[in-house]
Amino acid sequence: MVAQEPAAILSEYIKYKSISGNEKPAALYLKNLCEQLGFYTTVFTNADTSYNFCASLVPLEKGLPSVLLINHIDVVPVDEQGVWQHKPFDGVISNDTIYGRGAIDMKGLAVMQLFALKQIKETIKTDSIKHNIIILFLSGEETGGINGAAKMIQPEILSRLKPIVVYGEGGGGLTNVIPGKKDELCFFVSNAEKKSLWLKLEAKVKSRGHSSVSSAKTADRILLKSIEKIDHAEEHIVIDKTAEETFKEIGKIMGGLKGFIVKHINFWVFKPLRRKIVRDNEAMKVLVTNSYQLTQIQNPKGPINQVAQSATAYYDCRLLPHKSEKPNTLKLLFRIIDRRIKITIEDESPTSEATPLDGNYDKVKAAILSEFPSAHVIPVLFPATTDNSYFRSVNIPAYGVLPFRLSEEMTESVHANNEKLPLSAISQGIKVYTKLLESYNP
Repeated sequence: MVAQEPAAILSEYIKYKSISGNEKPAALYLKNLCEQLGFYTTVFTNADTSYNFCASLVPLEKGLPSVLLINHIDVVPVDEQGVWQHKPFDGVISNDTIYGRGAIDMKGLAVMQLFALKQIKETIKTDSIKHNIIILFLSGEETGGINGAAKMIQPEILSRLKPIVVYGEGGGGLTNVIPGKKDELCFFVSNAEKKSLWLKLEAKVKSRGHSSVSSAKTADRILLKSIEKIDHAEEHIVIDKTAEETFKEIGKIMGGLKGFIVKHINFWVFKPLRRKIVRDNEAMKVLVTNSYQLTQIQNPKGPINQVAQSATAYYDCRLLPHKSEKPNTLKLLFRIIDRRIKITIEDESPTSEATPLDGNYDKVKAAILSEFPSAHVIPVLFPATTDNSYFRSVNIPAYGVLPFRLSEEMTESVHANNEKLPLSAISQGIKVYTKLLESYNP
């Protein structure tokens, strides 16, 4: 098995249907692979729904501070009725591209990390290293991290891992993201990310049961009016230090007067222009505003001529990483929606502050530029939520990056049909990770 190419390993890994809650078979495949590669493995939780383990360059018992690479084993479910160029769990390699659920998110990243660690192991004397290098394989990221990362930040486990920095998923190498400079390659490295807050809005109203008499006081209409108010709530722009750094780098690349304004977007003199600049650019807007995405509307089952006595809506809210955002969001909702609607928090990620742009950031930036010398490396607030937030919540520096070039088609395939990863991206990722890991044990 160990003689196989990274692409063959990834193809085999994709074949394990590790949908959240069924990670263990895929994890055991990986654990066996890690041991064949000569790594030291440690299992932290051993359950079908929560299997978490690590592979390390030297045993954890040596007590060395570590550089921690993280990935998650689980993938999101598939639409079996969808249009698939190749079946989602076949791991087909066609025209120098590998297809399958998790190819990018994030089985491909795990394979890149493994083969980078393999190269380090083959070129370094482990008896004289200053930092252990550990790959942590996690369960349950796609369902909020409770079965994975949340368990790994417990003091008894962190005391064994001893991470000085964490590198996980985040931004990647993209073009066509800078206004007026569509061909510029930009690698976005996340040092912060939004907090996820999943809400249930429930209206229960005693109304006429027969639909032959029209009424504006039904559960559905009360809920729909509240949804409309949420959709039209004024967006509050917050430009913090992370956003300032991002806009500064984007402005440098843009150049000219508009670039100067973007570079100094927090100057009071440009405040009147700020809202228009942000509003007209979705990529910038997501970095400085909260979002409230309606994901589901439900009624109890019944015939068409029966008025539902309850109606439920679900929102996926993504909040800026400030401690005030959650209470302010709840205050806003209680103020603008009907008092007859009950709001329940279904799930939320930990609140965490941004990781400073320190020497660890400089190392990942240098590693990216070693493979992509003409690229721009830009720190960014990641608009989604990942396992990185758990480590930031306990004050461990964490950065997120996909260390390869992403096309728009690749980006759109994540969590969708026909997820794909070019074989060239696997090679790019291994090179970037190897350069990064070498910098911790020169």
